[in-house]
Amino acid sequence: MRTHRHLPDRTAQQGFSLIEVVIAIALLTIGILAAGSMQLGALRGNFQAKRLSQAVAGNADRLEQLMALPFDDPLLRRRPGRANNIAALDNTDSAPDLADHSRTIGRNMTAFWNIADDYPLVGCKTIRVIVRRDDLDGAARTTSMDFIRMQPL
Repeated sequence: MRTHRHLPDRTAQQGFSLIEVVIAIALLTIGILAAGSMQLGALRGNFQAKRLSQAVAGNADRLEQLMALPFDDPLLRRRPGRANNIAALDNTDSAPDLADHSRTIGRNMTAFWNIADDYPLVGCKTIRVIVRRDDLDGAARTTSMDFIRMQPL
């Protein structure tokens, strides 16, 4: 009697073909690149948040310094010849002659402040401090804070 030995079928081998390995590596590479791109975006967002925090802190610091000055201090006066209206509070430019006052407060940051006398009431000054920061992408971004100061009696 003859016995048949079963030889393994060469077409049903276990394992991966070269094409499957190349496709798996390509998918893994795409995933790693996507994760790296997300990481770069998060770093960029953190940097922008840090710059915004610095601008707001500089803004608050400048406003506190101005509030400590006497009501008739020269830094709390409008520039001569400027209109005294609420629209003038927004005057800023890279040329500091549009604002009532300006001062560099850090690398790539400038504080401008404008004063509107007798606004919103007679005997009040509205002070708007605007901090402009020039970001690395070339864009100028601003934050602003207002404060109303009453003339002491």
